[in-house]
Amino acid sequence: MKYIGLIGVGRWGEQLLRVLHSSQTLGWVYTRSSEKRAILRAAYPDISWVGNLEEMWSESACRGVVIATPAATHPYLIEAALSAGKDVFCEKPIAFSVAQLQRLIEIADSRGRLLMGGHILHYHPAVEKIQALLREGALGKLLTFQAERTGLGRFPLSEDALWGLAIHDIGLLLYLLNELPSKGEAHAQATLTASMPETVWIDLEFSSGLRGQIFASWMQPERRRKLTLVGTEGMLVFSEEKGKPELCFYPHRLRWMEGRIPTLSVAARQELIPLPDYEPLAAEMEHFLSCVQHRTEPRTSARALLPVIQLTEKLYRRLFPEAQGPVPYFIHPTALVDEDVEIGEGTKIWHFSHILKGSRIGKNCVLGQNVVVGPFVRVGNNCKIQNNVSLYYGVELEDGVLCGPSCVFTNDKYPRAFIERRNEFLQTRVKQGATLGANATIMCGTTIGRFAMVGAGAVVLHDVPDHALVVGNPARQVGWVCECGETLKEVEPEKLYSCERCDLSYRRTLKGLERIPPEHAEKAN
Repeated sequence: MKYIGLIGVGRWGEQLLRVLHSSQTLGWVYTRSSEKRAILRAAYPDISWVGNLEEMWSESACRGVVIATPAATHPYLIEAALSAGKDVFCEKPIAFSVAQLQRLIEIADSRGRLLMGGHILHYHPAVEKIQALLREGALGKLLTFQAERTGLGRFPLSEDALWGLAIHDIGLLLYLLNELPSKGEAHAQATLTASMPETVWIDLEFSSGLRGQIFASWMQPERRRKLTLVGTEGMLVFSEEKGKPELCFYPHRLRWMEGRIPTLSVAARQELIPLPDYEPLAAEMEHFLSCVQHRTEPRTSARALLPVIQLTEKLYRRLFPEAQGPVPYFIHPTALVDEDVEIGEGTKIWHFSHILKGSRIGKNCVLGQNVVVGPFVRVGNNCKIQNNVSLYYGVELEDGVLCGPSCVFTNDKYPRAFIERRNEFLQTRVKQGATLGANATIMCGTTIGRFAMVGAGAVVLHDVPDHALVVGNPARQVGWVCECGETLKEVEPEKLYSCERCDLSYRRTLKGLERIPPEHAEKAN
């Protein structure tokens, strides 16, 4: 039965595609790349390939999604998937702060959805063996550890070495030790970019006395994955340097010669511990699918990963004390936001958009692809600005305004390329709840009234009254519309109007229509 969707088919996403397809649960795959979609569709013809996430959100048969997109997009996509009623598996990191992760947990809990993080080492056969040996006390008391994770990075870097590499070993150590360190220090080196370190050194100390280091770097010629645990009675080395995982145990004896000189006697031969032959990624996906089917808490649930995000965020603050905390809005990595810009909570700004200086955008707005705002433009709360719209200086949108795709604003009534008229720009105001249809043109100096509706392709040369419906070139009024958008029915000529959809009543005023309170509407009728 197909009930899982996959978002993203990059380098790691293709591995997830392979595993999920073999499980016969994968029904939908989303990728922005039409070229890659065409290539993979030929290899996986039995999958529905979607180019719009709304298709996946609205697909009732799709019960869960797997997210394998660039890290910066993870929190937003998780929230969107949970809000659409989907269970979610997302590759690391699922959030960049405790506050951000707690918000996602609250959303998941409120909708009864599962949220699982992708920490593949938790499902590795070698890690399960290490857990068993630690429980048995095979190493004695743990004294120290060393973790190393290196490899030549992909340029330009999309993740720093802390969130992109070291977080694997941070998560693994906290999973094995089941406690947070009492002390943690971090140092970083950023030779390629000022704020994207490609190498980090982390020192951790636990209340038990255990101390150790994590070294992670994109700038190394060899790919190395190695964890060494040293105890009073033995050492464990987990390595993936030779193309296949190996787990070696080195028994030793610790003697205190003359009662004061420590001497370590290591066994002549190490013990190579056999590992079960299964793929960690397949085990991880099998666990997620089982949790979706049986409604059980994932081993690496968002709540279980809180300590990992807490420690990683703390180390990041040590590296970048001036760094801004998690923002309560979403900006796509390709969007550009100038200085001195205010963006309200819950607002989403999508691909290739540009917010110029001095602009103020309210809460819970959505700005589509290739939207330009500013400079010094005001946008109210709950506005939706579709693709390819430019809000120039002099334009103001009140709350709840919808600008359809490619609608046009102007700010110069007598434009000439060779004459500068910045001081003569006219103000254009779109009042609360108004809708501007696709490709509509609004000449500068006009006011669009409250809850008015401008038809697609209309050219507005004059003010539009409240609740008026205007169409054509030049725009002319052809009727009245309700707050819900429905065309109003005339009850009494030139005086009273009513909505057959929501039963609201209106009366004529000098500014257009105004709603009649319910108790007065009954008397008027």
